[in-house]
Amino acid sequence: MAIIGSLMKTHMVTAAPHTTVAEAARSMADNEVGAVLVVEDGEIRGILSERDVVSRVIAEGKDPATTQVSEVATPDVFAVDVHVHVRECATLLRDRGIRHLPVTKEGKAAGILSSRDFFAYVAEGLERLIDRTRYEQKLREGEDPYDHLGGSYGK
Repeated sequence: MAIIGSLMKTHMVTAAPHTTVAEAARSMADNEVGAVLVVEDGEIRGILSERDVVSRVIAEGKDPATTQVSEVATPDVFAVDVHVHVRECATLLRDRGIRHLPVTKEGKAAGILSSRDFFAYVAEGLERLIDRTRYEQKLREGEDPYDHLGGSYGK
């Protein structure tokens, strides 16, 4: 069974606790991600998501240019070790409503898994399973699954 370390993105977008929300939001936009990890000395101190920016900054009338990420980021970050099985991560994403799951190695930030990336992985696996099942079915029926033109290779 696959472990999260083989699926996570190792390119993490991070911000120091004193970074402004505006700077963090620009970094999210530039890197096309939905969250930044708040990291200090390699330790995850929080996570700031697009949802946090909307609900804890914009909706509350705070100035993104002066508000620090440490003031509005989710401080109690649920993270998993790189050796956790993918199935367990699926349960965590579902049961905890997590969209971005930080991954650690020896207690330090090592990567992140977004629910979007996880579901793309699952969809890809399902497509492979369907393709393999169709291939095996054609073989059982005596067909050549690679003969798309309907003719024989020997003609």
